[in-house]
Amino acid sequence: MDVSAKARITHPQKRFLKKMCNFLYYIGMGDYWYEKTERSNRHRILYTIYAVLVNGYLLLITLNEILAHLRSDLTLKEKNDLIQFCLAHPSLCAKFVSLYFQKNRIRVLFGKILDGETYRSLELEKECVKKAIGYCVTLAVITYMTLVMTTVDAFFSYKQGIPFRLEVSFIPGQIFQNGSLRNFLRSVNDIHWWCIVTNMILVDGISFTSLIYQGYKFRSVNDYFEGLRTKTVSNAKTKSEEVCAEEYEKDFIAGIKLHQNALWCARNVQSSLGNIYGAQIILSSSCLVICLIKLVATKEGMAFLVANFFYIACVLMLNGAYMMAAGDITNEASLIPTAMFHSGWEHVRTKKRFRALIVLAIESSQRPVFMTAFGVITLSYQNFITVIRSSYSFFAVMY
Repeated sequence: MDVSAKARITHPQKRFLKKMCNFLYYIGMGDYWYEKTERSNRHRILYTIYAVLVNGYLLLITLNEILAHLRSDLTLKEKNDLIQFCLAHPSLCAKFVSLYFQKNRIRVLFGKILDGETYRSLELEKECVKKAIGYCVTLAVITYMTLVMTTVDAFFSYKQGIPFRLEVSFIPGQIFQNGSLRNFLRSVNDIHWWCIVTNMILVDGISFTSLIYQGYKFRSVNDYFEGLRTKTVSNAKTKSEEVCAEEYEKDFIAGIKLHQNALWCARNVQSSLGNIYGAQIILSSSCLVICLIKLVATKEGMAFLVANFFYIACVLMLNGAYMMAAGDITNEASLIPTAMFHSGWEHVRTKKRFRALIVLAIESSQRPVFMTAFGVITLSYQNFITVIRSSYSFFAVMY
């Protein structure tokens, strides 16, 4: 059995996250994998040049979009699209920059999440990876369908006399009216949206995958204490009281360490990726409002309506992925005190000092665990609906 096949069977979480890190590396975002990869100096130099060119291209075209506000020849549809792009694309660039500057902390975090455990459940890992893949695939399908339908809408607009374009930019604009250079610059601008969206899928994918992994980390702690109860009940029937107590104390302390490790990972997921959560809240709220305004303010065909439908679905999917995954963390962490209490302590005769340790561990585990945006907005099931409702309320009041 080769190494990749063995990793797929024995450590699916590690295999999937490594693939995500590899994809980020290929698009010029840098290396986020915690294990050292041997690369030659020539490779590093060439990769640095490649990364500077790719990311410089994304940032320059985004700046070109912002400067398009200086144009005076835009149609109503182009003005509406420009407002939407100038809210969305700088927010995406802020996510990319935030992730890049947290690269070293993220490496340490991934190492702790994947290799810092003494207890692992293969079934839970497979379920976790299946959920992460489902989120990522759904996001990719909805996002690329948005681009496809926007391209179709651009073709219909072209028939109405509006130049074919996916993004509104300052250059070529009024500077280059005709010629092959204008067509080339338009192509460069149009490719930008596909590139920045691909980066978005991978950056957001690895961000909410970290939240999903963290939720299952707390779930594995629950699974450990449930297994400890089963083991303790079985030992009480076959082994002496002294041996049972000794094994239980040893296993319970190991469970406390598992819980402490999970709490450490939760704190570092928050500190490493919290800025991305905040950028997503801003992106979701603002883009939902803009899309609703576009729907009621412009009279376009079916292609425009379908494109906007997919755009709204993409924003909701992104917001929901973060909120639901973070809500799972809070929910799974809240179940640990009950799992600790029912871990089988009543079936063994432990020392009074150890029973005091059990009480302290249960009391400590009752502190709620939350993921937040800006340290204020709690990412939860309830706030997923709240963000959507507040966006619609703002639209209703302003419009």
